[in-house]
Amino acid sequence: MAMRLIGKRVGHEDGSAVVETAFLGSLIFGVIIQSIVLFGTLQRAALATSAASREVGRVVVLSLGDPEAAMRAHYVVITAARDHGLGDDDLAVSVTGERTRGGFLRVEVRTNVRVFGIPLLERFIPSPSIPVVATHTVRLDKYASAP
Repeated sequence: MAMRLIGKRVGHEDGSAVVETAFLGSLIFGVIIQSIVLFGTLQRAALATSAASREVGRVVVLSLGDPEAAMRAHYVVITAARDHGLGDDDLAVSVTGERTRGGFLRVEVRTNVRVFGIPLLERFIPSPSIPVVATHTVRLDKYASAP
């Protein structure tokens, strides 16, 4: 004699696992996509700051005076920002040191990357940001003539 088991329903939970899976799956998928976009944005900002700091150091060393160095540095920073998909005012530059023979200049370029932004709540809840900083040190030629 074969025994037959008869399934008995306990409660009314038909289909709730499908709804929970769809909701949680969508939520987790959204967080994963947001993380991938954030890492791409951080990489873009790191490349932009690195390129800008290196090029600013180069043009400051090769320029003949402080006004020319400031003009060239401004142009280089705007070009680096545009090349990497950033706005013209997204990169902040500071150059420390003296322009003397054999002296060292330290160039620092920084920007902030927004972590996430909720369009309707952006006015009330500001988005946190991650600072991205690149530094580059250059040495002026010991045998160059002073301007």
